[in-house]
Amino acid sequence: MLRFEPEYKMVPWGGRRLEDEFGRTLPDGPVGESWELVDLENHKSCVAQGPHMGKTLGELWRAGAMGGSAKGAFPFLLKWLNSENKLSVQVHPDESACENVEGAQPKTESWFVAHTEPGATLLLGHYPGIDPATLRQAALGGTVHKWLYEVAPRVGDMFHIPAGTLHAMGAGFVVLEVQQPSDTTYRVYDWGRVGLDGEPREIHLDQAIKAVHFERAGTPKAQRQEVIGPCYVMRYVRGGLELPAGPLRVLVAHSGAVGLATEKGDVTLEYGDVAVAEPSDGKIRIASGGTLLLTEPNDDSTDVG
Repeated sequence: MLRFEPEYKMVPWGGRRLEDEFGRTLPDGPVGESWELVDLENHKSCVAQGPHMGKTLGELWRAGAMGGSAKGAFPFLLKWLNSENKLSVQVHPDESACENVEGAQPKTESWFVAHTEPGATLLLGHYPGIDPATLRQAALGGTVHKWLYEVAPRVGDMFHIPAGTLHAMGAGFVVLEVQQPSDTTYRVYDWGRVGLDGEPREIHLDQAIKAVHFERAGTPKAQRQEVIGPCYVMRYVRGGLELPAGPLRVLVAHSGAVGLATEKGDVTLEYGDVAVAEPSDGKIRIASGGTLLLTEPNDDSTDVG
């Protein structure tokens, strides 16, 4: 199995919980994101150990070293998030909103809630009645959160957040995020705070208004077993099930240790670990615990059990 070096991001809403929860050694500062698997132009995950050490996620993917379609860029970006403070109210564009915008890439994402502090909430989706003029007024007046649904999730909940959805993660979460391979975010409102450089963080109100799907009022509903995005499937897989060889198989230990029995031997994933199976691992049985399985969508070979 392949393990990759995480890429840590310092942000004003980050903290140190990934150190406490996962037992990792973090760089100094407020760590809000740990990019576990990324294949973007300026961000490329590298293998942490073993015979492929130093090789990038993308080159191994396209060489067929992870099974699956092995076509183009690695199909999704995977990251852990730790929100010590609340994130900005934001939206990501879809394909249409990216047209004629240099560097913009569509971004639909899904969340798995691994940890939540008591009383922690998410802002997900908008109430009926908001339009571009109302959103602009609310953002400039600091009241945009009053137009958003407030959700108190449970550990184990999954939320699918299509591009064009207004959202904000509150303080007190550890979340696994899987998304289209993109780093395009439009901030609508940032609670009046400054960045790590002491300067106000950029707001992208004009771009955001063009990206929001105002006609799609409502809040995403929590799922407990599976979410399907445009370039990924994330599902919970319980102990005793067997994963066939062939498709892309990314395994994440989301709550505690997970025991895996592969054709090359037994493997243990500790809480927070992310591993990508190689074709030579053959069939993989979830010997103990439960894991998140991430793979490509719309492929009958991803069926398990």
